Amino acid sequence: MDYNEDKIDEYTLALLYLVTHERQEGMGARAWKGFDWETLNRLHEKGYISNPVLKAKSVGMTEEGFLKSKELFERHFVKEIKTLLFPKLTPPAKKRWEQIPEKIRKDILENVWCSKCRTMVALQLREGQMSGSSVLLKGTCKICGGAVARVLEPGS
Repeated sequence: MDYNEDKIDEYTLALLYLVTHERQEGMGARAWKGFDWETLNRLHEKGYISNPVLKAKSVGMTEEGFLKSKELFERHFVKEIKTLLFPKLTPPAKKRWEQIPEKIRKDILENVWCSKCRTMVALQLREGQMSGSSVLLKGTCKICGGAVARVLEPGS
């Protein structure tokens, strides 16, 4: 059968994002290598992953490979989520949220555990409220659309 190898490589690289682990910012990640050997070899030749021939059950992803796999995964597999321009935050939660520097707020929203995806994901913020002295942020996972939450304790 004649097939488009570039398209196979693109989808395989996208699916490698789904099985990544041991992510180190700026250093890439590791991914389980349960994919076709010829495809993995082509991805290695393109510089996205380390040599898949080694005995390890996972393969190293370059930083470029990890970022490309994330981009492709989001392009091909992420559900469209209706974006709320203004999340509903109660006045005390909004006050506390706005006291946090913008860079840290962005990091908080980009690193939320999704029990459905079983990994850290970005949160689409929907609402926020105080829970005792903590801020409770609720929203949806940007990958699967499932409900996720993040608690910000005082002093954090």
